[in-house]
Amino acid sequence: MPDILLRRGALGDVVLLGSVTAAMAEPAVIVTDQRWMQVVERLRNVERVVSWPSDTGGLPSGRVIDLQRSPQTLRWPVSVRVRKHSLRRRLRMHLSSIAPRPSVPEIYGRAVGVRPVAPPWIDLPPAERDTLVLVPGAAWEPKRWRADRLSVVGRAWAGPVAVLGGPGEGALVHTVADSIPGAEPVVEEGFTRTLQVLSRCAVAVAGDTGLMHLAGASGAAVVALFGPTHPDDGFFVYPGRVVQRARWCRPCALHRIASCPLGHTRCMDHRVDDVIEAVLSCVG
Repeated sequence: MPDILLRRGALGDVVLLGSVTAAMAEPAVIVTDQRWMQVVERLRNVERVVSWPSDTGGLPSGRVIDLQRSPQTLRWPVSVRVRKHSLRRRLRMHLSSIAPRPSVPEIYGRAVGVRPVAPPWIDLPPAERDTLVLVPGAAWEPKRWRADRLSVVGRAWAGPVAVLGGPGEGALVHTVADSIPGAEPVVEEGFTRTLQVLSRCAVAVAGDTGLMHLAGASGAAVVALFGPTHPDDGFFVYPGRVVQRARWCRPCALHRIASCPLGHTRCMDHRVDDVIEAVLSCVG
């Protein structure tokens, strides 16, 4: 009987499932939100993807592992539940003396009973990886780097450039793409064109977003721009570089933050030269 893994979202959390499905002895069944099913179907060693909650009445028999641990999933009869929100994790936001928590793949792996594997976790058609991918958007405004600075990074790349975004980010994506000669804008509801672009991606530049995780899971090097969240929280597990600014007020969020509490978002005031150097170091 297959193991059944519950993980509804967000996108980055779902992509990180690949670290354990790829290590499992038998293909897994994944229960996730419908909007992420197209991605989960591409993860290695996944037998079936079930939409939450409409299809869950038809689950096969098997060990159910709750990697979500939310009020909704707590009602499920499960065999194992992940422990993800601890007092230690929250204290670390304010006490730098507390060691970083284990990575999310390690946490998933303990619950599933496997040793997580390193990315990539998504197999894409072979292609020349010569493209710089820029991700200007994020679900939460404080995680976005300035579009004009991202454009400078794109113009410094000696090769193809693509600018990716999700629903509602069309204007932002086109603002960046239009400022870079020949750049390809890609904005879609699903992930078909996005994954096609990522098959050609050498380096992706992104904030702490779902598309950053998707790029890393697809085999690209990632230059991750951290601000209100922190890489030591266990989510950045990809080849590449982290760019961040040491400020007394960060991190101010574990995941979601609608606005900077101090009104300036200086934690995302990354220097263009630092980001360009990080990009070049990934291909040098």
